[in-house]
Amino acid sequence: MKKIFKKLLVTSLILSTLTFVGCSNTQEGAKNEPIVVSSKDFTESTLLGKITIKYLESKGYDVKDETGMSGQGIIRKALTSDEIDAYWEYTSTAYIEIMKKDLSNDNPEDVYEQVKKWDKEENNIAWLNHSMLNNTYCFVTTKEVSEKNNIKTISEMAKAYNDNKDLTFIANPEYFERADGMPKVNEEYGFEIPNNQRVLLELGLFYNALINKEGDFTVGFTTDGMIDANNLLVLEDDKDIFPVYYATPVFRQEVLDANPELSGEMDALIEKIDTETMMKLNAKVDVDKQTVDEVSEQFLKDSGLIK
Repeated sequence: MKKIFKKLLVTSLILSTLTFVGCSNTQEGAKNEPIVVSSKDFTESTLLGKITIKYLESKGYDVKDETGMSGQGIIRKALTSDEIDAYWEYTSTAYIEIMKKDLSNDNPEDVYEQVKKWDKEENNIAWLNHSMLNNTYCFVTTKEVSEKNNIKTISEMAKAYNDNKDLTFIANPEYFERADGMPKVNEEYGFEIPNNQRVLLELGLFYNALINKEGDFTVGFTTDGMIDANNLLVLEDDKDIFPVYYATPVFRQEVLDANPELSGEMDALIEKIDTETMMKLNAKVDVDKQTVDEVSEQFLKDSGLIK
């Protein structure tokens, strides 16, 4: 009887130990699950996603690559439904499209703080420190057109149209209609572009048309690689009407809680990202046809963030 009791006691202890170990492993595994990093599907966003993945891997994190999601709504839903853990978002994009607020507040730091506070309280989403990468609208021309017409600012461009100069503007039909597009510029700067001076093309064809002299001006974004690569000129937004879109890493708070050092480690990366740097990285992909992986890794090495 004693032998049977001893056997039962030993068996019970073994099972209890296995159960304890199993629970411990499960809890540890929950903390060490891969960090799923995503991005939108355009060059800059994909670059930011890949850079983040390679950087976090160099810090010893297990990271899963889910870059290249299509659509603002899709990637945001993936974040709030815990399908992904992080991606880079733009402050004014979140303010306008996610918070659904009119961007009457033109203080970029205030916009960032409002987005950060709202997303934490409403969705338990953490906005880390914002980078100095501002990907906003800009009007672009060639240096030849600029010098010939003495135009370096949007106000000077507006005056040229009001003086009935024969200058054409390249954009897609949507930009001439959307509220935050040409109508806003027309209202703030006081001019109109006649229909016969509009060159309507699909998005992605604007720069080549400008370079080939099919138009005199076009609309772009401040980090477009084609600008610097083709020695184009960005007109000064002298009335500061274009919002500031700071690129910022956003993470599910649970992921940061499980990895207390992650936020501080990301700061070292965030400090290396700015508008000029991003323009050069975009150009390496879009103009020089290097792969996103190649450009991301070289950037991290050049920045001293990885060996």
